[in-house]
Amino acid sequence: MVCFRAKSAVLLATVMVSVAAFAFEAVPKASAKCLGVTRGKPFSAGLVFVNGKYIEPPYTVERWGTGIRINSRPVTGQVVDWTDFLKTQDESRIEKKAAAPRPVAAETPPPPVQQTSTQSDADALDDLFDDEDESGSSSKKEVQSSVSYSRPAVSAQPPKAEPVYVLKGDFVKNDASKALVKRINEQRTEIDGILRRGGFIFFGDGYSRVTGDSRTADAMLAKLPEIMQHSQDVHSFRQAIRSARMVYLNEILSAQLYDNRVDYRSLKERRQKIKKDKEWQAILNEASKRVL
Repeated sequence: MVCFRAKSAVLLATVMVSVAAFAFEAVPKASAKCLGVTRGKPFSAGLVFVNGKYIEPPYTVERWGTGIRINSRPVTGQVVDWTDFLKTQDESRIEKKAAAPRPVAAETPPPPVQQTSTQSDADALDDLFDDEDESGSSSKKEVQSSVSYSRPAVSAQPPKAEPVYVLKGDFVKNDASKALVKRINEQRTEIDGILRRGGFIFFGDGYSRVTGDSRTADAMLAKLPEIMQHSQDVHSFRQAIRSARMVYLNEILSAQLYDNRVDYRSLKERRQKIKKDKEWQAILNEASKRVL
C-alpha cells in the first residue's frame, strides 16, 4: 500500500483507463446502412486526442453502425461485432459460409491487472494538491490505485474458425438487435458526457482509452503545451511529463504526443479560450446574483 493525501486519491478516481485495448478496425459499412446513426448535437467542451493528435472542437459524437466516431473520425473499433447482429436475424435471411482457420493471434488482452502506485507516482499525484486539514497537518489516507491496465498475452491455441454470416435481403430490426444497438449507444452517451463536462479522452491503437474529468483536464492543459513546445526528444518529453505529475500518460501515448508536438499552438489557444469563457461565466453569475 502507498500512503498519500486523500485528494490525490480523488485524482486517481477521476483518471480512468478503460479495461480493454483495441485497434481501430474498420466498422463495416453494412452496419451503418442497416443500423443507422445516432448523432448528438455539436458542442465545444472537453479535449479529444486520437493517437496523440489533438482534435479541435466543436465535437459531434455519433454511433455509426457498430462503432463510435467523433467528427466523422473513428475513435473505437466495433463496440459490438456486426456478426452478432447478423445472428439475430431469422435463418432465412442469413447464409452461413465455412471460414478458413484464422492465424494464431499474436497477442490477446487478458483480464485487467490491478497495479499499486509506486511511491514516486504517489508523490507526483500528491504534489498536485497541496491541501492541509484545519489542524495544519496533512490529511493522509492509505489507498490503492484503482487504475487498471490491460496487458497483452500470447494466445495458447489458435482460435476456432467461426462461420461467416452473410445477410440475404434486408436487415430486420428486432428486440435482440435493438438491445445490441442500445449497448453501443450507451458507450456513445458515456463518451459524449465526459467531454460535455469538460473532461479529456485519449483514444489510440494498442492501448486502453484514458479519460479524466474537467479538474484533471485543467491541470494537464496548464503544462502540456509548454512541454510539447520545448522538449528536444521523446526521452526529455517523457521526463517532463513525469515531472509535471501526468503519470497517467503511458509510454506509447507520450511518444504519440511528442510526434504531434506541433499541436502545442492549438492547445495554448484552447487554454486561453477556456480561461476567457470561465471569466465571462463568473461575470454573468455575479450579475445574475445582483439582479436576484
